[in-house]
Amino acid sequence: MPSQTRAAPASAYLLADNLDAALAAGEDLLACSMTWNAGSGRWSDEIARRRREQRQAVEEIRSIEMILVARMLKSRERAEDLAKKDERFTPIARLYSASTALLIEAVNEFGDATVHDFETGDAMTAYLRTRGLIAPDAPAPGEGETLAVTEEFLIAQRIRLGTLLDLAAAFLDTLELRYDLYDEDRQPVLEIQPGEADPNEALV
Repeated sequence: MPSQTRAAPASAYLLADNLDAALAAGEDLLACSMTWNAGSGRWSDEIARRRREQRQAVEEIRSIEMILVARMLKSRERAEDLAKKDERFTPIARLYSASTALLIEAVNEFGDATVHDFETGDAMTAYLRTRGLIAPDAPAPGEGETLAVTEEFLIAQRIRLGTLLDLAAAFLDTLELRYDLYDEDRQPVLEIQPGEADPNEALV
């Protein structure tokens, strides 16, 4: 039976790269956890150390979240590029763009320092609350409570992490079904068309 795959245009490889990176960021998020300390301890140095660790944990989660959002937004652009070159991808590209459109609103928020100032406990609890790590009506996590990122984590307060990862994985699977993205030695098999960027020079 003849193969249904063929060499991929550069836009397909660039899209796959961003989807891969988004999935990797999602896995990194799922590995994140933190223990909440509201300031208990016998010594001020101990309290200060715990507070620093707590803030660093929240900032690490937020940093990975921003990477994920950036990769998802870039993948939307690449999906649109691919749809212009291969009409078979037009329906799924439209569905993907519609499903991730809410992330566009997050860009301005990520750039607003006042929204993401973690110098006070209130700002940290607000972040945890809007991401679903604590209940909407909870004033703060319980003392010593461990908070772990799950697929229910709300990326940019809007979309479940699990939903985004499912979308990215499904699109990547579709690409691999349609194209020979790699040869037997795991080297990209590219069909670079006039006016199209070379992925070896720019993978994003």
